[in-house]
Parts: sequence; C-alpha cells; structure tokens
Amino acid sequence: MAQAQRRILQRLLAMHRGTAIGARLGLGGIVPEDYRTAVPVMRYADIEDLIERSRRGESGILFPGRAQSMAQTSGTTSIQAAGERYIPQNSDLLEHHAKGGMAALARLVQACGPALLGGKLLMLGGSTALERNAWGMPEGDLSGIVASRIPALLKGLYEPGPSIALEPQWRLKIERIAKRCAPLDVRMVSGIASWLHVLFEAICREAGAEQLDRIWNLRGVVHGGAPIAPSLGMLSRHLRPSQWMMEVYPSSEGFIAVGSRPWRLGEGVPPALEVLSDHGAYFEFLPEGDDPSRAVGPERLERGGLYSVLVTTPGGLVRYELGDLVQGDGPGRLRVAGRLKARLSAFGEHVEGMQIAQALQFACREHDAGVCEYHVAPLLPLPGEACGRHEWWIEFDRLPADSKAFAQTLDGWLRAHVIDYDAHRKDDLQLAPPALRVLAPGTFHRALERMGKLGGQHKIPQAASDRAFAAHLEGVLP
Repeated sequence: MAQAQRRILQRLLAMHRGTAIGARLGLGGIVPEDYRTAVPVMRYADIEDLIERSRRGESGILFPGRAQSMAQTSGTTSIQAAGERYIPQNSDLLEHHAKGGMAALARLVQACGPALLGGKLLMLGGSTALERNAWGMPEGDLSGIVASRIPALLKGLYEPGPSIALEPQWRLKIERIAKRCAPLDVRMVSGIASWLHVLFEAICREAGAEQLDRIWNLRGVVHGGAPIAPSLGMLSRHLRPSQWMMEVYPSSEGFIAVGSRPWRLGEGVPPALEVLSDHGAYFEFLPEGDDPSRAVGPERLERGGLYSVLVTTPGGLVRYELGDLVQGDGPGRLRVAGRLKARLSAFGEHVEGMQIAQALQFACREHDAGVCEYHVAPLLPLPGEACGRHEWWIEFDRLPADSKAFAQTLDGWLRAHVIDYDAHRKDDLQLAPPALRVLAPGTFHRALERMGKLGGQHKIPQAASDRAFAAHLEGVLP
C-alpha cells in the first residue's frame, strides 16, 4: 500500500514539471520524502485562479495539456449558488474515476455472481447534459461527463438511457425513469440512498405494487454520498434483508474508497471502506488539529481516529482538502464521518455527522419510526434564555408514536456516545434538550427545488453549525 502510494506520488510530481501549479509550489524540485513538509495544504480559494484559467481552455495549468471538461460541484453543504465550484477533468482523472467504479462493480459481481450483469444497470445521477461555457469548455455534473465513457461491455445494460439521462427537471426525470424502467429486468441500481427511496416509490406506483422486490429481480444496490443509516428502515420495506449492497466514496475531485466487501441489508451496518491506494491518486489523512506535515498515508490510519482528507490527483489537485472527515478503521480502511462544515459545534459540543446518523438510526429502531430526510441546526439562546439547543428538522416516513420521547432518545444516545456533547448537556447549563420540528412530506424537496438544487448529486446537509439551510426550510413552511 505504502509502496504503491509512493510510486503514484513520484509520477504525479513528475507530471508537474512545466505546469503552472508546479511552478507556483516548486513541485519540480521536491522528492516524496519531503512532500508533506514542503507543500502546504491547498483549498479551493488557493487555486481558484488556476481553475478559472483551466475553464478558459488554457494549457498546462493544473496538468499537461487542456482540460477536457469541468465537473460542477457545490459540495455537500453548499447553501448558496455562489458555492458552485469547478473541478477540471482530464483523461487521467476520468480513467481514475472509471477504475474506482469498476472496482466496486467487480466486488459486487464477486458476491452476486454473473447474474448481476444479466439485466439492466440503472444509475440514478444528475443530468448528463453538458453546456459549453463562454470559452467553449463543456461543464456539468460529473455523472454527465463519465456517461460517455461507460465501457462498451456495459453500454447495452446502462439505464435510464441517454434521453432520460439528459433530463434536467428532477421530478420529471423520476417519472420518466419509472415509466421506462418499471417493466425492465433491472439487476443493479446506484445512487444516494434517500433518492433511491424516492425512485423505488415511483416504480411501485407505476407498477401497481407495494414493494420493489416484487417488481425487479434486483441483485445489487450501490450507495454513497450520504449516511445510509437513517434510510435503512425505508429501504427495508422495499428490499429483502439478503439484498447485496455496496458502499462507495467518490467525489468530483477523486474516487477515494469502496466498500471492503459487499454487505447484506439485514446486517444493518456497512463494513468499512477500503482506500483505493493503487488507482492513480495520492491520499493523506490529517489527524484533527494536527500540523499538516504530520498527515499520514492510508497504511497508517488508526481505528477510531478522526482525519480530514487530502488528495493529490492526476487532475492537478495538490494536497487538496476535500472538506470531509473520516474515521479510521485500521490500515487502509475508513468510514465517512461527515463534512467539516456539517459538524455540530456552535456550542463546543463537537458532534460529527456520522454520530447524528447513528443516533437517528437508534431512535428510529426504538420508536418504530422511519425518516425520509433530516437536518440539525443550532438554535441560539433567545433574550432571557441561559443556553441554546439543537433543533432537529425531520421529515418522517413513519411517525413515532411520541415525538417528545423520540427527541429524548436522540439526546440520550448522543450523551452516551459523545463526551463533549454530554459535558455541555450536564444539568442543562450550557446546552438544553434538543427541539424536534416534524415536517410535512416533501418539505425538504421543496426547499432544494427553491434553491435550484433538487435531485441528482445534490445532497441535503444533514447538519450545520449555522442556520443557513434551516432558513430555507422555514421559507417553504406553510
């Protein structure tokens, strides 16, 4: 693992001889042993000028030659349209993405057998339509960029087909997919768990059935992009406990990891992810609060440790901070813990997205409830109040009998598993018990639609240390 990563870093450093970012950072004279001490951690703002030059079609900026396209990404928790970002794509980076997808598919085929490829493979992504910017550069969702690169072996199996894949209107797209795919022999489906549930419901309506497993001979489900724990109850109504699942951890910047093995839905918890250490990208993991020079490679991930993710890619990103937090699960293995921007710490309580999802899963199991979507935001103290609290905005698929008891269960789980949260909750002196806002069906989707971010790869921010997304929810309440 370490040797493979060193070879990749050597190759990437050699690639930067003559590039603009290579000259800026002095990469031509750096050897792998000095990389972490000689090169600073980079964020989007640090290279935005170089990305803009790539958008204009300039050559040799982040990699040799011109970019082939620009992947548009708003990030998991971007609230404003101004948060849109562009990640330049070249052939090497696109090949890296493809290898990650094939690694996940190969592991799923190994578990399910070749019958997985005996029917259609449905990929629920954003619109594949690409638009040319003012300089003629194609831009759009990464799923649109990679759609044209589906291997010939799989093109005949790909759904929902090129016409529907181009559809930009999400509600219409779901309807069209349901009409086209309900009668088909779909063997695999991939997407964000909450959106897969929306699709499954639409397929059932179209076919006049109550459960998806009565319609499709589904062999595998690929999921990623958001915690699956809160969606397990909903998925279990459509899928058998024996359903094979495979988690993936891709991003527009690079394909980070795939599930160390496929897992059965009935297991309840996905296995750890395995870092793709020999797929062309160089990965570093920076322990929380540590000096960037002390980042470690995937072979030194420690079980239970929290790390931010740094990537150096064939697409020209150098020690680029993704904005994700992961939890180590031993050498080469990790679990996605959430986004740096999505942690709850307005009061110093340090609650990660993974812990929020686990608390919600536990409460749903204890109260026989089901959750469609959720968001947690801080509620600062009003005049005359001594302390603030967390406000849980939840859209239930199946309501708990007692919403107050449900909130108490959430609070109890966090107190038992998050030391800082418990310390702030002690005697209600610094943090009051959480407030629960039960929302009508469709509220979250209306908020995303008003923001112009409904469907595809856009994800609901599960938590934030401000009330920006909570304000959007308030704006669509009756």
